[in-house]
Amino acid sequence: MHIESHAVPTTLNPLGAKGAGEAGTVGALPVVINAVMNALAPLGVRDLDMPATSERVWQAIQAARATQ
Repeated sequence: MHIESHAVPTTLNPLGAKGAGEAGTVGALPVVINAVMNALAPLGVRDLDMPATSERVWQAIQAARATQ
């Protein structure tokens, strides 16, 4: 196996730097919101707008209770 690095600086900023670490965080938000939805499902919550603030979670719970 042979590993190489080929640097291609960007001209969009003075450092010539590009992002590299973001790919590992792409799945974090869907995982968290799915966990929140799984926790709220037994309460009847079927939809929650993001960001899932405490106020939005509370409103979603209250709305679900009102329709039961």
